[in-house]
Amino acid sequence: MRTLNIGFLAYLFICVTFLLVDKPASTAAQEPAFELPVELVGFPVIIVAVRLSNFVKKLAYSLNPSTYVSKRARRSLTDEEMINMIEAEKRLVTELGDNVCIYPKVCLHHAVQARKTGKRQVRVDWDDVFTNYKASKERQKEFYFLSVFLGDFIASPKFCNQLVKRGRTCTD
Repeated sequence: MRTLNIGFLAYLFICVTFLLVDKPASTAAQEPAFELPVELVGFPVIIVAVRLSNFVKKLAYSLNPSTYVSKRARRSLTDEEMINMIEAEKRLVTELGDNVCIYPKVCLHHAVQARKTGKRQVRVDWDDVFTNYKASKERQKEFYFLSVFLGDFIASPKFCNQLVKRGRTCTD
């Protein structure tokens, strides 16, 4: 009987050991009352953050004064950037012939108008341009348009005056 008791006790000891080892520890983490998926909170937070940052970028852009300055401004020459008159006259003679000339009043009128309206706006009175074009002599009509173009594009009365001083005045 003693052998049976020792065998029974050994069997009982092994069973209790397995039960104790197999049983989870009592220090397990507490389960929350309800589980909230990470996606349910994470995605809306990310979306709100992106929209808020885009709003801040657009607000900063719209409040920046350089936003409202034209990126492609029409450029007129300053006195420091004056065109080399000898080079300009050579180019005009090369392209349009030796008898190239300008109408000083037309060139000056359009140069002054271009300066007044500013670099950003081009305002040409086309009715006036074509009326005067038709009134000019047949062989000098292209020089009338040249005078309009130089005055409006270069926008420098000084440039027109220097061409006149160099003897490039059209005579009617």
